[in-house]
Amino acid sequence: MMTTVLREIVTRASVESKQLKWYRVDKSRLSPELQQKFVQLEPDGETKKFLASSIDKSSWVWTQIWYLLAKAVLKYFWTITDINGWLGRGSMFVLSAEQAHKLLRAAKGGPNNTGSLVDIGAGDGEVSRRFAHLYTNKYATEISGCMRKALSSKGFTLLDTEDWWREQRFDCVCMLNLLDRCARPRSMLQQARAAIAPDGVLLLALVLPYKPYVEVTSDHKPEERLPIQGVTFEEQAASFVQVMRDELGFELAAWSRAPYLCEGDFAQAYYWLDDSVYVFTPVRH
Repeated sequence: MMTTVLREIVTRASVESKQLKWYRVDKSRLSPELQQKFVQLEPDGETKKFLASSIDKSSWVWTQIWYLLAKAVLKYFWTITDINGWLGRGSMFVLSAEQAHKLLRAAKGGPNNTGSLVDIGAGDGEVSRRFAHLYTNKYATEISGCMRKALSSKGFTLLDTEDWWREQRFDCVCMLNLLDRCARPRSMLQQARAAIAPDGVLLLALVLPYKPYVEVTSDHKPEERLPIQGVTFEEQAASFVQVMRDELGFELAAWSRAPYLCEGDFAQAYYWLDDSVYVFTPVRH
């Protein structure tokens, strides 16, 4: 009991010391345009609540043992995504409602609680659920059957993963940590461009450094690889923005840096990666 309490105290202290660093960039490494369009975010109440919940869950001994045993058996039959969906674990967090609204407002004057949002490759919907209410209608695509059930339970209307972009137009297309996990990111971005309504936006999150890993391909490599260059977070962000503009027809409206958070386990109370988060608008010809 004492060990668990001490572990939680140390973990919470560690969270406080890391939080501000998660959202910072070195502006001296950025072009004037990227400096101007950068939106500084801060850890807010919703973010801290997610972290506190993750720390609490990591100390639920019997629950964590059950997760370990179930994963050890199910990994021979299901993907990790399906296992997490079935267990209801591994929820993730990128933007709170307040943070998403701030970023969208900086880009386009902000959503006016009308229109529609679609989250592509939405997982269990926890990431976009936090701000999807900024739009009247919310849609999603997802290939995992377990995750699709979770999305339906949260009020998302499910669309076909292949044809979602062909007929309907959306005010906000979300691709949150999808591009480095799908086989054909360039094709996905072209579909997104076709699906964005006039005055609509693409809300996109990408982990940097860019290290694609595709769960469903035999070698776990993408069929299409984005030509992102650079070593530092700032260099890769600048390279990605250039690729989006020059090769895919998207103009940067606003961007930021935020942690991509995930619920933890016995080994670690929570996990995080460095996310670059963007609002793009299609270049209209």
